[in-house]
Amino acid sequence: MRKFLLILTTLFAVSALAAESPIDRWARAAGGRDKIAAIKSISREGTLDVGAFSGTIKVWHTPEGRYRKEEQVAMFSSIESCDGTDVTVQKNGAAPQKLTGDELALERSKAFANSNAMFFVFFPKTHRGAVSTEGDNTIIFKPEGGVEWRIVLDPQTSLPATMSHKEGDRTITVTFAGYETIDGVTLEKEIRRSAEGGPGAVIRFTKTTIEKR
Repeated sequence: MRKFLLILTTLFAVSALAAESPIDRWARAAGGRDKIAAIKSISREGTLDVGAFSGTIKVWHTPEGRYRKEEQVAMFSSIESCDGTDVTVQKNGAAPQKLTGDELALERSKAFANSNAMFFVFFPKTHRGAVSTEGDNTIIFKPEGGVEWRIVLDPQTSLPATMSHKEGDRTITVTFAGYETIDGVTLEKEIRRSAEGGPGAVIRFTKTTIEKR
């Protein structure tokens, strides 16, 4: 009888996991919705390798879609900021330029790139746009006025394995090569970016600060 109950309990547990949506599985693997909802901002620093050149990256994000990103590689530098609506880009010390049209749609969508996608996908009622699933491991979302992102989860960990989007005719794919857990939240530690017809890049984060509400 005890053996039968153990088998029955196991079957119920397996059925419960199978019934979870890809979004629910990712949310659980990332630390849970409660921990994610408590985040006020995430600040990260790391190294950035593009081809034969190495540099640094600093990024700051909020769940609402505001962000600031600073990159320095060889002689190239870039500062990009978004207040949730407008995006400005400053390259190589020149005057900041406000983006419009397709460029604005793309860069505004990057507020939810990489692990920051969880702020949009886990809490769709707080953001305008669409979220859907495809099969057991694919999540598709598109911020209103932005570009479409496709996230494929690792079936073993339920964390993102890849994330891709279109830039014109090119497909840009980020592969999540490693993760780390900070204050109970699991974020990418290393990502590898590949672009059709363009140079790839590798980011390795070395410092992360999570500010909570």
